[in-house]
Amino acid sequence: MIKRVLILAATLVLLSGCNEKSDRPSDNTTSSFTAPVPGETVPPPAKPKAFPAVSDPYGADQAAANGDIVNVHGKMYNLDKWKLFLENLDKGVPNQVRITQYTIEGDPIFYELVYDGAEAITYTYDNSRDGFGSDAGRPSTVCRGIELEKNKELNSHYKLTGCDNETSHTFWFTNIEAEAEEGSQ
Repeated sequence: MIKRVLILAATLVLLSGCNEKSDRPSDNTTSSFTAPVPGETVPPPAKPKAFPAVSDPYGADQAAANGDIVNVHGKMYNLDKWKLFLENLDKGVPNQVRITQYTIEGDPIFYELVYDGAEAITYTYDNSRDGFGSDAGRPSTVCRGIELEKNKELNSHYKLTGCDNETSHTFWFTNIEAEAEEGSQ
């Protein structure tokens, strides 16, 4: 019961902050990318295409050639596809991306996001090729938005919001550009 009250209180605080604008900078700011308001007229979503097949081994060069957004220990490929995905999310345009991040040992972990163009982002997590992890079995969840959380202690990162289960907690995509900007100041 206490947990539900705390979640409700946190939600109300977040919602009340959405209506206020501030000209002063903050160390822990939040920038939000969300789907259109329910009921808003949006063209019907296109059927998502299948992501390119994953071969074994699946190195960073192959992932980048397949169009994946790739993070190999901070070296990024196809980051323009991430920016386009966020823009399309803001505009209500269907889109999908696969983020492939590599473990220290060089194993790929996949984060697939499919936006329907209306109000839902289907997220699927796949760590089946992580030799040192336990295979989670490709769990999925449906979320309502993506948020950039700027935090000096934890580094700036994107996280999913409004999700229907805890699979969303597996999504963590560091905003390399924001880190570079903060480091140069």
